[in-house]
Amino acid sequence: MLSELHVRQFALIEDVQLDLGSGMTVFSGETGAGKSMLVDALGAAFGARASSDWVRHGFDKAEVSAVLSDVKDVLDKLLSEYDLDDTEDALVLRRVIRADGSSRAYINGSPVPARVLQDIGQLVLDMHGQHEHQSLLRPEFQRGLIDASIPANLKNGVAEAWRTFLEQRAALAYVVESRQRGVREEAWMREECARLKALELYTGVCDELQQQVDGGRHFAQIVDAAAQTLNTLEEEDGDVRSRLAACVHALQPVADFRPEINEALDLLNQVDALLGEAAPNLRAVLDDEFDAAALQAAESRLMDIHEAMRRNQTDEPGLFTLFTELQGKLSGLDTGAWDEDAQRQKLDAARQDFLTQAKALSAARSKSGQKLVKDLRPFLDRLALAGMQLEVVVRERPEDESAWGEFGADSVTFMAASNPGEPFRELAAVASGGEMSRLVLALKGCGAMRAMPQIAVFDEVDTGIGGETAWCVGELLAAMGEARQVLVISHLPQVAACAGQQVHIFKEERQGRTVSALRTLSDSARQEELARMLGGANERSREHAMEMLARGAQRSAAQTSEVTT
Repeated sequence: MLSELHVRQFALIEDVQLDLGSGMTVFSGETGAGKSMLVDALGAAFGARASSDWVRHGFDKAEVSAVLSDVKDVLDKLLSEYDLDDTEDALVLRRVIRADGSSRAYINGSPVPARVLQDIGQLVLDMHGQHEHQSLLRPEFQRGLIDASIPANLKNGVAEAWRTFLEQRAALAYVVESRQRGVREEAWMREECARLKALELYTGVCDELQQQVDGGRHFAQIVDAAAQTLNTLEEEDGDVRSRLAACVHALQPVADFRPEINEALDLLNQVDALLGEAAPNLRAVLDDEFDAAALQAAESRLMDIHEAMRRNQTDEPGLFTLFTELQGKLSGLDTGAWDEDAQRQKLDAARQDFLTQAKALSAARSKSGQKLVKDLRPFLDRLALAGMQLEVVVRERPEDESAWGEFGADSVTFMAASNPGEPFRELAAVASGGEMSRLVLALKGCGAMRAMPQIAVFDEVDTGIGGETAWCVGELLAAMGEARQVLVISHLPQVAACAGQQVHIFKEERQGRTVSALRTLSDSARQEELARMLGGANERSREHAMEMLARGAQRSAAQTSEVTT
């Protein structure tokens, strides 16, 4: 709970330290006394956006400190995330706001970002302002109220089924898009694949064809060179091989006398053997006939291969790889239709699973809505809303995919009729602002807003009511104070009479300047303040105030017992 609040140089507040207890505390005072400033100061302590208007005129900074006790269990995880888990049981939130609008935030003296204070506020503070009822008009807020009592496994199952449906839908879209893209590319792939196949590609084909082309283009020159060489080797008078044989014949008789001669003889024999091997190759060249058609075919094929390289911006190995890839893609196109059919079946199964689980969730929401309307009835009756009829409408929308999502396939709408027999319309068209504010209070009172923070602040929730309705509001707030700390800003003596503690906010002049001050009231001082709230501090109003305090204590106790029962 909030055990201490210290405010310095904040708007008209000079220096105030407030000790707060558990249960319900009411803040009262004349209009303009500074009650809204107190709410702003509390918001500042919990990380609200800083404003230079918060700094009292003539000062360079304002400070707000809030001491929280008995909140460590609630904040353990959050404090651990920010390396603040070594703090003691009490937390001191401190905010310093400078005149230029900048601010600094601290927790137990350690500087932290303002968002840490905001995160703490989300967990421990419920600010029920005059305009909070606007949230009740939002469809997602209404759905959240209904879903609060529905088992988590049912809601989680719908969310998981929705994610699966999205995944299968995306997978089908990919298959279809790939298939369509394949159809567009299929004609080109088949044509290109046929062209590449006709080239009869293999490793080294370009070098081989180039050799054939060069040989054909220089055929006459090659034949002439081969003929001359063969003639020199074997056919002319004194040809090379004959002379070589003569050399061998001359050296043979003396080869054993010198090793050098013997080695030279071996070399000459090797030369003769090599020349003998060259001669058949040269005769084979002379036996060839010029083939113009083969030359043209080689030139044409080589040209086609180079054109394919240019067209596909690759080299010979890349062209061979492309041919292999195209063959694989064309083969895949033949099985693409089967893939699409299989994926459609998966999507249909995911859709049916989602709709089945969404239908079960819709049924649970209908039951939860009926129970909420029933639970609200006694609270509405006490809050002068006996004539208001509520209905929670759950519309299943299985045919409208735009309505599907992780929260199911329906819409949840709070409908209301101002009186029995009147037609039901949407809540915003029926309830006034004051009625909406009391409806929110009734929702909190009946426990519809689950996991409520430990500290609840109600800023003028009783606007526009009086009489017995005001007593009901006070009793309900006092009953809520049994489970959490409730801080109430009110103008109504009925509400104030139900509180366990009352703080008076007033203005006074100090050293020529107006300041807002706070004072925790004793029992006698509460009587005087209630008398003022009743319209004047006279003997009659004091007696009435005493009666109201006694009635408030008695009725709050009875209301608390009834609610807890």
